[in-house]
Amino acid sequence: MKCPECQKKGDKSEIYIGMSTRTLLGWQQYYDKDGILHDKDPNHTTTEYECSKGHKWKDIK
Repeated sequence: MKCPECQKKGDKSEIYIGMSTRTLLGWQQYYDKDGILHDKDPNHTTTEYECSKGHKWKDIK
């Protein structure tokens, strides 16, 4: 992973991983008539990052 701001400027920096949070929506897994597992997790995780030059951003997956 690289800092998006530093990349734009052609700089290099270290990345520090901050707090992560995850939504807690319920969902149900199931197998269809062909035995295929359906597991569409609606939750997402948000992670905060900061580079050694002070730039901050969040990533949502």
